[in-house]
Amino acid sequence: MIKKIFIFSLIFLTAVILWNLFYQPARGLLNKSENETNEILVKLKTSSQIYKIEIKDFCLEKILKILLKRPEIEMAEPNWLVEASAISSPPNDPYYDKLWYLKQIGAEEAWKIVGGGKEEVVVAILDTGVDIDHPDLKENIWTNIDEMPGNAADDDNNGYIDDVHGWDFIENVPDPRPKFKDNWTESGIHHGTLIGGLIAASGNNREGTIGLSYEVRIMPLRVLNNEGTGSVDQVIKGINYAIYNGAKIINLSFVGSEKSYFLKEALKKAWDMGVLVVAAAGNETINAPLDLNKTPVYPICLDADEKENFILGVAATDLQDEKAIFSDYGSSCIDVSAPGIRVFGPLVYQPDKGFNEYYGGYWSGTSLSAPLVSSLAALVWSANPLLSQKDVRDIILGQTKKIDSLNPDFAGQLGQGRIDAYEAVNYALTQKGTLSYDNYIITGAGPGGGPHVRVFDLSGNPKAGFFAYDPKFSGGVIVATGDVDGDGIQEIITGAGPGGGPLVRVFDLKGNIKLQFFAFNESYKGGINIFSGVDIDGDKLDDIIVGVNKLAAPYIRVFEGQFATLRLQFLSYDRLFYQGVKAAGADLNGNKKSEIVVGLGPGREPYVRIFDSEGNFLTKFLAYSPLFKGGVNVATIKVNK
Repeated sequence: MIKKIFIFSLIFLTAVILWNLFYQPARGLLNKSENETNEILVKLKTSSQIYKIEIKDFCLEKILKILLKRPEIEMAEPNWLVEASAISSPPNDPYYDKLWYLKQIGAEEAWKIVGGGKEEVVVAILDTGVDIDHPDLKENIWTNIDEMPGNAADDDNNGYIDDVHGWDFIENVPDPRPKFKDNWTESGIHHGTLIGGLIAASGNNREGTIGLSYEVRIMPLRVLNNEGTGSVDQVIKGINYAIYNGAKIINLSFVGSEKSYFLKEALKKAWDMGVLVVAAAGNETINAPLDLNKTPVYPICLDADEKENFILGVAATDLQDEKAIFSDYGSSCIDVSAPGIRVFGPLVYQPDKGFNEYYGGYWSGTSLSAPLVSSLAALVWSANPLLSQKDVRDIILGQTKKIDSLNPDFAGQLGQGRIDAYEAVNYALTQKGTLSYDNYIITGAGPGGGPHVRVFDLSGNPKAGFFAYDPKFSGGVIVATGDVDGDGIQEIITGAGPGGGPLVRVFDLKGNIKLQFFAFNESYKGGINIFSGVDIDGDKLDDIIVGVNKLAAPYIRVFEGQFATLRLQFLSYDRLFYQGVKAAGADLNGNKKSEIVVGLGPGREPYVRIFDSEGNFLTKFLAYSPLFKGGVNVATIKVNK
C-alpha cells in the first residue's frame, strides 16, 4: 500500500509539473517576495527525499495551495532565497560602481577578512560637522551612552551637556551638524559629511554608498565653521574631547600655514594616550603644490622634527596611482598616499537651503585621502584589537603598494606607497606576538566565503589569519592539521572548496607556506576534502589524506606530508559515483598503522567504508537509514582505556 501511495504521489507531482508547463492562466499583478524563487520544495510523507519543482511566476501560489491540500504531502513551501550575513561581493549599495578608490585599494578582499570593522572602534572627525541624520550615516554615528539626551545635565561629567552624538566647538552646542550661518560655502557645508561617508557610510543596505569601514562608529566634532576654517583652540578642544571619550583614531582633513606649539602638544598627548592621528597633506595651490620639506604646513608637519612619528601624514593619488596634480608632497611630512580624486559620497541634505541631493560628486583633495587611511586604521584595529597605535601605523605603512616607479619626479616624497587595505588587514591578524603552539582552533570559510583561514585560542581570540588561495575565490576552504614534517609542531593543511582546483597547501600557524602540491590533475575543479593528523604508512610522520569533493570518480590519495610523495591511491566506491568522498584515519586495530575511514557524499545510501593502510577494503556499515541520501561526514577519536 505504501508503495502504491508513493507511486501515486510521484505521478501527481509529475502532473503538477506538466500542468505548470502547458497550462498558462491569464497573468495578473504578481506580488512576489524578493526572497522568493520560482521553485517549490515538496516532501512526501512516505519519503525522506525533498523534491524541487520549477513553477511559472503566475502559478506558484495556486500550485502551492493545491499541494498543501494533498494528504500524501507532508510539506510544501517556496524555495526561499537566503543571503549570507557577510558583505555581498560586490556590495548592493546603488552607487558602489562610482567608488573606484575602494576597488583600487583592495576593499572587497579586506571585507572578506574583517567585514566592515567593529562598532567599538571610533573615528573622531574634526571638521565642519556631519549630517548625523543622513540615511547612509545615521546608523554609524557614535552615541555617548552615558549621556541622557535633552535633560540639560552633564550626566557623564565630561564637561559637556547633552553631548549624545558629539559636539560643536564653533557654536558650543551639542549639535555637530553643519550650520547655515553667515558666509557659508558649499564645500564648507559638505566637507565633514563627505569624510564621514568615506569612513563609515553603511554598507550592503541598498542605500547610497559604502564606507571602507562601514560598521565602525564616527564621532562628529565640529571645529571648522561654515566656510571650512577654524582656530587652534577649537581644534585642541576637539582633540581632547576625542581622547577622553573613547576615539581610537582622529581624522584631521585641514591644514594651516602656522606652526602651533599647543596643537603639537595636544597631538603628542593623543599619541601618548594610544590614539592614532591622521592628517591631510593639503592642496592649497593646485597648479603648484608645495614641497613640504621646504614649505611645511600644519598639523601634518608638526612631527617633522620629532623622534616619534605621531602624525600619519597622507598625500593624494589618482586612478593610475600617480600623485594627484594638486597634492602636496615631501618626505619629512608624508607617510603614505591614498586615492583623493573623483570622490562620490553622502552630502548634507537640506532642501530649504537648496541642498536637494543626498549624494553627489565628484570631489577631490587630500582632505578625502586622509579618511581612507583613518578608515583603514579602523579596519586594522577591528581585525586585531590588541594592537597599539604604533602597531596600526606601522602595519599600514608596511603593507602598501609601492608607487615610486610611477612617480619618478616624486620618488621618496609620497611616503611608503599607496595604501592596500587587504594586505594591511590580513597582516594585522598575524601580529599578536609569538604563538605558543599549545591548543588552537582552526577555521576555514565555507562555500560562499573566501578561502580565509583563521586561528583562535580557546577563548575565541583571533591569533592569526590568512587567505590560503586567491581571495577572490568564493568556494571556501577545507582545513586540517597535522605534524607532517616531524618537528613536533602542527601544520595547517588546506584544500579548496567546490569550484576550486586540487592544490593542497601546508602552512605554519602564522600563514607561511611550507609546502604545496597538486593532489589530482591540475584541470580538476571540483574541490577536495582533506584529513591529516594520522600516520598511514608507519613512518611516524602524519600523512595527508585527500578525497575528491565532486565531479570525479571517488578516489582517495594519501601523501607523505614532508615532501608530498604519493604513498597510496585507491578507488573508495563505484567509479561512476561523482558526488565526492570524505575521509578520516585512525589506528583501529592497534597495528601502529592507521586505517582509512571513508564517508560517501550525497546521493547514495549513507555507507561508511573502511580500508587498511594499503587501500584494501575491510568492511562497511550504514551510518543512517538507507532512505537518507544526504551524505556522511566522518571523524575518528582515540579512547584511552
